[in-house]
Amino acid sequence: MQYIMRLLMDSDCLIKLAKSSLKEVVCQSFTVVIPPRVRKEVVDEGGGRPDAEIVRENFQRKLLSQSAGERSVSRGEEEVFSVFQSGHYDAICSDDRKFIKRLRLFHLPYLTPAVLIAALVKNGKLALGEALDKLDSLAPMISDEEYGVVKLFLDGWRNQ
Repeated sequence: MQYIMRLLMDSDCLIKLAKSSLKEVVCQSFTVVIPPRVRKEVVDEGGGRPDAEIVRENFQRKLLSQSAGERSVSRGEEEVFSVFQSGHYDAICSDDRKFIKRLRLFHLPYLTPAVLIAALVKNGKLALGEALDKLDSLAPMISDEEYGVVKLFLDGWRNQ
């Protein structure tokens, strides 16, 4: 039996995955959980944007689930950080630079949207050609450095 990673995701990552049409394959390949504040930021405060509607549909289809959370937090990243401390998750998914610096400071495992593409290819959940297309669709939303590192990985994967 294959272990399925449990990922706790913030708004930034969730929105980028939705905009690049990656969220469904990520949600089908991993257990993806978001805290209530992240759901509020993306869905309730999303104003009917297409990515907010996609996330709402994913809850209805049970592709996403919601964790318990703290009512007092003002930002999704704060709640993600707090919920992760429960120990029920393998990694945090974010693309927020300041939040990633904090995760590094506390030596917490994290994945970015582009790194999720590499993980999907490695696990046989995404074909290489599709992965390259998805990476290109993410390119305007991620750093050149992150794009370059994942592109090198995918090019190396192609040459194996």
